[in-house]
Amino acid sequence: MIRFSQVTKRFGKVTALDQVTLEVEPSQRLALIGTNGSGKTTLLRALCGLLRVEGRVELYGHDVARAPELALAHLAYMPQVAPPLDAPVRELVRTFCALRGRSPRDVAARAAKLGLDLEAVAATRTRDLSGGMKQKVLAALALAAETKVLVCDEPTANLDARARDAFFEMVAERPPESILVVCSHRLDEVRHFVDRVVEMRDGRVQHDVAIWETKEPRQPSRSAR
Repeated sequence: MIRFSQVTKRFGKVTALDQVTLEVEPSQRLALIGTNGSGKTTLLRALCGLLRVEGRVELYGHDVARAPELALAHLAYMPQVAPPLDAPVRELVRTFCALRGRSPRDVAARAAKLGLDLEAVAATRTRDLSGGMKQKVLAALALAAETKVLVCDEPTANLDARARDAFFEMVAERPPESILVVCSHRLDEVRHFVDRVVEMRDGRVQHDVAIWETKEPRQPSRSAR
């Protein structure tokens, strides 16, 4: 599971997170919503070990700050903005596969479903890809990791309609016990893929609502059938 315990983050005089306590159980699909500056992206970055915070963040019993190599082995992260990497796509994929123990074919298969031919852009510097292509590469990498926890920050912001549909189809195929945490401004788009909505406001959890009662049950992943 994921556990935030009294998590606080300040940037100078601005309190981005204020005593946030939150738990996410295995099998939950959670949408994190809120206006700009509400704290939702800061909370995701804390979960991914990208920010030092007061309090404690745990993944499956491991403290993200004290044992990141154990905690983050369970997590794959798809950021909203791709880092400006000079490395060609081929090297990015090779490095990812070496770290995650995956095959380049796994990444290429996910990218193909999103409408991206990885081989065609293999020699292109990652920073030179279009916004949509960058997001497809990031999505393919995150999905190919096949971790227990998938964290996505505005995952479909630069995707075309076909790629958005393919992305959510692959998310739905993840094992039933896996966790999804998705940060989005488009609740109408993600509400059919989540069973819980947490609204952030002024660095705090304003609302925490289960919505599974209003939806049809999620279909089990193919691997579980």
